[in-house]
Amino acid sequence: MKRYLLGVDIGNTKTQYVLSDTTGNIVATVYDVGASHENLGPDGAQAAISEGIGKTVAAAGIKPEQIKYIYYGAAGADTSDDFKLLRKVYKKVTPDIPFDFENDGFIALKSGTVDGVGMLITNGTSNTNFAMNAKGELKRIGGLSFHTGDTLGAVNIAMFVCRAAIRGEDGRAYPTVISRLITETFSLNEVEEIKNIPLFPENIQKVVEIFFEAARMGDGVALELTWMLVKETLHIVDEFHRDLFDHGEKFKLVLDGSVFKQKYQPFMNMLELSLSQRYRDSIKIVVPEWDPVLGAVFHAYEKSGLTLTKKISDRMIRTYLEKERS
Repeated sequence: MKRYLLGVDIGNTKTQYVLSDTTGNIVATVYDVGASHENLGPDGAQAAISEGIGKTVAAAGIKPEQIKYIYYGAAGADTSDDFKLLRKVYKKVTPDIPFDFENDGFIALKSGTVDGVGMLITNGTSNTNFAMNAKGELKRIGGLSFHTGDTLGAVNIAMFVCRAAIRGEDGRAYPTVISRLITETFSLNEVEEIKNIPLFPENIQKVVEIFFEAARMGDGVALELTWMLVKETLHIVDEFHRDLFDHGEKFKLVLDGSVFKQKYQPFMNMLELSLSQRYRDSIKIVVPEWDPVLGAVFHAYEKSGLTLTKKISDRMIRTYLEKERS
């Protein structure tokens, strides 16, 4: 019987399922509804994941018992109570298939480094930061929420930008072109109507794009916010480096998430210049073309007892991208 490895990236708004055979060929990729226990509760998450796995095996034309191992990257897997709950949920989904899981940031680290050694900072809808050294020592920073300290992430950035737009208009801060750009883009009568803009993903993306357009125009407030984001990233890298890596030791920094992948300017230029000045030849910045779910597939492959060679991981990446672009 031919066997397969399943990686699952569980998010709040969508969940991605990717199935690989043992030679590294990606045979199915399925996008389905968000299956986070935070939004659906344990029973809802169980039902959503069961349905998603059913769609995946159907797309590949295989039987569920052909799955050799499942690895989940779970949004909201933050505390020991979360882990206890999720282990019970995933056990109910596939009682006879071995599995393991971690926070979704951990699979993004694996996806960008393959061997799992290095640092990850995500700047997507939200923010998660993981690092692991060659000794297997793991550290996580933040990634919980805005009110617990996160600064990166499109939702957080949009809130900073909207605050700047209103404060610049009412005199509490320097004026900014962001006020006019947001008012025009959302057809508002006055800037105070920003408070009525629903925080839908498409609106958040528009606000983020307006912000970086203002920075490209040379708007001082936008540039100041941009530097704030760069400094936040530098502080995270510095903290990981101080705790887990030796001076001069080479390391990979994986920058994942939609904000990094869009390579907005001048944000990325400022960040790359600052990192290169501080770490010179020690740092290798990686912005993956592929999605974090491949990190879950890598983990599933290794956890099943197979050896993940470069040839196998390269084939997974190549066949995944071919499927995504077809």
